[in-house]
Amino acid sequence: MQIDQAHYHGWQGQLRSPWWACLAIVRVALVQVFRNKAYWLLLFLGALRFLAFWSIIYAVTQLALPPEVRERFLEQFGFSANSDLAQDNGYINFIQGQSVIVMILLAFSGSLLVGSDFRLRTLPFYLSRRINKAQYIVGKLLSVSAVVAVLTVVPALLLYFEYGMFSNSTAYWIENWRIAVSVLAFGAVLCVVNSILLVTISAYLQRIVPITITWASLFLLLGRLGDYMYRETQVEAWRLLDPWRDMRLVGRLCFGVFPRESERELAWWALGILATICAVSLAALVHRVRAVEVVE
Repeated sequence: MQIDQAHYHGWQGQLRSPWWACLAIVRVALVQVFRNKAYWLLLFLGALRFLAFWSIIYAVTQLALPPEVRERFLEQFGFSANSDLAQDNGYINFIQGQSVIVMILLAFSGSLLVGSDFRLRTLPFYLSRRINKAQYIVGKLLSVSAVVAVLTVVPALLLYFEYGMFSNSTAYWIENWRIAVSVLAFGAVLCVVNSILLVTISAYLQRIVPITITWASLFLLLGRLGDYMYRETQVEAWRLLDPWRDMRLVGRLCFGVFPRESERELAWWALGILATICAVSLAALVHRVRAVEVVE
């Protein structure tokens, strides 16, 4: 059979950079997560918590309540218009609450997003295409980051725009533009740290059970160990063993809000610890992917 009869033809358009393949990897990863019915409960809980905050802000801003009553009610949720501290605490608390759901979702989706590529030996097939190993790593990191952002950064920004939308003017957005920047910064910390840790752990362990156990140990056992050492020694630095607490401290550093001034110094140490962990994990991930033989 001739090539023309088989309807094969050359590409007539302009070839784009292989880095665009990273977006395809992200798209496939999101489809895999959102079409998996086992994860719908966690996604529903995340959406339900967002809708609860959305409904509270809508109801309080639209009801004909005295201004002092309205402000007092919003302060309970940390979105008072009269207190920058309360505003920042509201967004921080929302992102932290959503992050708990994200941690659970990532623990069960690591094998699906990354581990299966190594376990089923499909990674050599992907790398035999136009994408290289660096583009594969970036695509997987962006995939996990997209899952984190969908449940944390995006709804937090929607709450920010909602609060300003129900105000009498655009003054809230203009006067509090730093809140949006802080939300993006806190979200970037969550995306970078969680994506690097999860992709690295999944690349080495591959199966869902060891990935889940290791992920839970990383964020639960280390936290318990840090709390135990803190109770025994009264040295608060021991609590920096918990990566989740470190991310929360760095998040507060992005907002510039701390319940206690002593936590501000610990936040800088937490930033250094997270940077070191990410650097070591990223080096281990690159080494793991480099070990895969590719037939071109």
